[in-house]
Amino acid sequence: MNSTFKLKLIQALNKKNANKGFTLIELLVVVIMIGVLASISFPVLIRQVGRARQVEARNNLGIVNRAQQAFRLENPTFATVANLPINNTPGSYYTSVVSEGTPNATFAAHSIAALTNYTEDIPDYSSAVAQNTAGVFSAIICETNDPTAAAVVVPTSTTSCLAGSRRVGL
Repeated sequence: MNSTFKLKLIQALNKKNANKGFTLIELLVVVIMIGVLASISFPVLIRQVGRARQVEARNNLGIVNRAQQAFRLENPTFATVANLPINNTPGSYYTSVVSEGTPNATFAAHSIAALTNYTEDIPDYSSAVAQNTAGVFSAIICETNDPTAAAVVVPTSTTSCLAGSRRVGL
């Protein structure tokens, strides 16, 4: 190889190495894309946080419903929540479960409300458990449609929720 060719090759390689990096336009495009993705995912993240908070109420009412069924198998009537052998302490987002009305031999209703800091964000819940004349148990959990509603809508049966609330999974 002649020396001029070697010199030109070395110069070309040096220029190529000096041009490594990103242009301002490339950096701006990446920043804009990250911003768009963040703006799309942020509302989804907020909804998921709310749903995670609601799980506390659903779990607590499900525990009360199952405890009521076990209690009723051994006793002539359903119990108040205070008489059930469960830990009924307020959670991080909801108050403790309370009995609604007086439980009897065929029906018991309960409710749970969001703590004061969360009354605008997460709905209140109610539940009912019943036993028919054939001895078959049924249960329902209802969620208020409006988190800002002043009172919890308590079901009067285990077949459907009343106006102002909707049925949710057990």
